[in-house]
Amino acid sequence: MPKVSDDYKEKKREQLLESALKCFGEKGYQAATMDDIVAYSKTSKGLIYNYFKSKEELYLSLMEERTSKSFKQLSERFTAIDSAKEKIRVLFSIYKERPQTSEWRNIISVHMDFWINSAKQDKLGEIMKNRYKEQYRLFMADIIEEGKKKGEFKKEVSSEVAGSLFWAMIDGICLHYSVVAEDYAYTEHFETAEEMYMNYLLQ
Repeated sequence: MPKVSDDYKEKKREQLLESALKCFGEKGYQAATMDDIVAYSKTSKGLIYNYFKSKEELYLSLMEERTSKSFKQLSERFTAIDSAKEKIRVLFSIYKERPQTSEWRNIISVHMDFWINSAKQDKLGEIMKNRYKEQYRLFMADIIEEGKKKGEFKKEVSSEVAGSLFWAMIDGICLHYSVVAEDYAYTEHFETAEEMYMNYLLQ
């Protein structure tokens, strides 16, 4: 049997993750099974289990890679931005200008479904809590600390609370949009949330 290259393995792994995301988006995380993912990926169950031992492991890998890639791209983009205020404006614009498609609604639904489900499982819940604190909240808290040091933001604002509040607003708007869809004023909600948040932070 010919040896499979590392490049081939990585490409196959990425294909499996993309197939799983499509499956989760259309069926829902809870309802989707490994057999469903096999069908979506058009490959064998044995091959999938060579890469991922469970549906939970597959989803965690999917989210971890997407999150790491997103934060890496943001960090690189932010090196050219001196103002903490402008960095937050950029973050809001990323969500505000996101194309409002069924695919985007599916991604939101999968994320929310998994987040809620993880709270019912000790080990999974701990992983998600740590991921939230060490990646999402810390990312925002660092920006807010920067703004406080530069005199852009109020000194009395808690960086951790403000960091959590940002993601609460993002998640809340996205959740409502995923349910209400076309009848939801998606862009207007983000514009209003942005101004409320900046008024809370700015000197």
